[in-house]
Amino acid sequence: MTHYDDNPNKYQTDNTLVAKAMFRAQEAQADADRAKQDALAAEATERAKQEEIDRAVELSMSRMNQQLQAQRMGVKTQGAVRSQDVGFVPPMAEVEKTPIKVLGGIEVSFQQAKDMAEVGQITQAEFNRAVVDGLAARGYAAPKGFK
Repeated sequence: MTHYDDNPNKYQTDNTLVAKAMFRAQEAQADADRAKQDALAAEATERAKQEEIDRAVELSMSRMNQQLQAQRMGVKTQGAVRSQDVGFVPPMAEVEKTPIKVLGGIEVSFQQAKDMAEVGQITQAEFNRAVVDGLAARGYAAPKGFK
């Protein structure tokens, strides 16, 4: 009867079936250990990425909340910029397409309102104010001649 001791190096030179089985078991265990280490490393990397994303989202949300609070209080922020805020004036063709409300809310075309101002049905100041309001409703600033 052969006696095997627990020294794994001894079995690497031993060609008996038990030695070969022990050697394969050691290799399988080493492979399993490497796979476990790789999985743990991947999990740690994924967890670190998720924490970074969570921090970025939290920071973004806090900035967004600050911007919303500032907007509610009437403070200009670095958030979305509207054309009115920077004074974007549309081309005259776009101004002429703007519907105008005159005489207490009657909606007419730009040309009709202009004709009404020329014949005296509304004042030039009322016409200008109606054009400014109509452009503001569409998100534009009024040209200098209408302010």
